[in-house]
Amino acid sequence: MAQSAGNRSGKGDCRVAEIGMVRRETEWRGARVSWFEAGQGPAVILLHGGGGTGKAWQAQMQALGGRYRVLAPDMPGFGRSDWVEGVRNPQALGTVIWAWADTLWGVDQVVLGGNSMGGRVALAAALERPARVRALVLLDAVGVRLPEVPVVNPLDLPPGKFVEGLVYDPAAYRRRTPYRTLEDAQELARGRESFRRYVGQGPITFDPDAPLDRLTMPALLIWGREDRIVPLPYGQALAARLPRAELVVLDHCGHLPHIEAPELVNGLVRNFLDRLPA
Repeated sequence: MAQSAGNRSGKGDCRVAEIGMVRRETEWRGARVSWFEAGQGPAVILLHGGGGTGKAWQAQMQALGGRYRVLAPDMPGFGRSDWVEGVRNPQALGTVIWAWADTLWGVDQVVLGGNSMGGRVALAAALERPARVRALVLLDAVGVRLPEVPVVNPLDLPPGKFVEGLVYDPAAYRRRTPYRTLEDAQELARGRESFRRYVGQGPITFDPDAPLDRLTMPALLIWGREDRIVPLPYGQALAARLPRAELVVLDHCGHLPHIEAPELVNGLVRNFLDRLPA
C-alpha cells in the first residue's frame, strides 16, 4: 500500500557527544571495521548507500537511540572500514553484515534498513537469513530491475553537479547533511572509489527471478518522489514484490530522504518500529 507524505566494545571509539553517538573501531579478519552506535534495546542495523558512510544515519540514530540499539557500519571499503578481499557484491556484503552481527555486535534478531546500495545489501542479508530479520526499512533502495526505467549511476554525474543529481533541494541538503568535516570529505571521496570498484565487478540489482516473495517480514519502503537516481517506479515495483510492504512517498525529496527530510523519515520509522510485535 502506498502513501504520500509532505516534505559493543571495540579497540577504539570516538564520541559524538551531542547526540549520544559513538564511533567504534576494531579488527575483523585482519581488516579494520568502523561503525556508529547509539542507544540500547532491540537492534536496528542501518546500511549506507554507495559512497556514503554510517554517519549518513546520524539523525535517525538521534531519533531512535532512546529505545533501540542502532548500529550503522561503514561497509567494507567505505568510511574507516578497510576493503575486504573476496567481498565483491551485495550478496557478499550481506554475509559480512551477519558476520559482524554475530562476532562484533552480539545481536540475533534485527531490523535491517538501508538506503540505495545499502538497501540492496539489506535485502540480500534478509534473503540469506530471513528468520533473523524482524522487519525491513528501505529508503530509495536498489533492488528490482526495470529495463524500461533507467537508473542513474551517481558516479556518472558531473563533479560540480553531484549533490544536485542526488537530492531535490541542494541548499536544504547542505543545511542538514551530517558530512561537515575534512575527514568526512576524505571518507566520501574514498567511498566513491570503492563504489566504483563494486559496480565494476557486476550489477548490483537483483536477478529478475530473485525470490523476494520469501521476505514475509513487515517492510517499510520510503521513496523520494523526485528521486532521479532510483526513480519511484522502482519503489512501486519493489513494494509489489514484497508481501507485507508499505510504501510511503515523500514529496519534494530525492534519493537521500533520511538526510533531506529527517523529521518525516524519523517519524515514519518510529511509528513503524513501534507497531512491530515484541
